[in-house]
Amino acid sequence: MAVVESWWRMSTVGDDGDSFGLYQLRRPFHCCPTYAKRSTAFNADYYGAIIRAYFDGKMPWLNDVERGTDYKPGDLEGSLGAWFAGRWHTPPANEYIQRVKDTLSQRTWRSKDF
Repeated sequence: MAVVESWWRMSTVGDDGDSFGLYQLRRPFHCCPTYAKRSTAFNADYYGAIIRAYFDGKMPWLNDVERGTDYKPGDLEGSLGAWFAGRWHTPPANEYIQRVKDTLSQRTWRSKDF
């Protein structure tokens, strides 16, 4: 995910200045932009906590908004897609899931250009 989000560069700023760090914590949706910009550990821990909350079924509001399938715990791919799209298995979320899977299968971080 860090390769997809930031090419593993903590200094990455995206979304017109609203997303920061390895995992691109986005200011309008997540807390603490100052820490997200400055602390690799915070950026990674916060991201991990959000993915875990999706995975554990702690985000039932995902069934109250547009979704491709019903939200349920135990779906790691859905959790990754929700990180990107803020929705559960919508087309943008599924496209992001595929990008992550492709990056994983290509082992991009092991290429000489990485």
